[in-house]
Amino acid sequence: MNNNQPLTAQSSTTPRAELLLEIQQTPEEYVPELLQIVRLFRQSVTMKQTSLNNWENALNEISQSDAVKQQERKTNIKKIFESWNELDEQEEQQKILEIIESMKGISI
Repeated sequence: MNNNQPLTAQSSTTPRAELLLEIQQTPEEYVPELLQIVRLFRQSVTMKQTSLNNWENALNEISQSDAVKQQERKTNIKKIFESWNELDEQEEQQKILEIIESMKGISI
């Protein structure tokens, strides 16, 4: 907040209005860096929320599935890690990890 503003003006504005005021008061030569900071912040918050939602969905799917499905998942995960452990080169393991991480909507 701007310390030059009266308290009544600060308390009657919304955080968005305060942010816009701060941006307006930022010297022009610093605006590109400020824009980059704001974009990175937004992306970080968005990704964090998406990750939390995906994690929660996965936990719900696991906890709400029947015993047969849960056992199948455990078996599949065990097979994946066993085959991954048998790979000789770290590069091959990294490629497989990237493939696993890129899969969306796939349940193990």
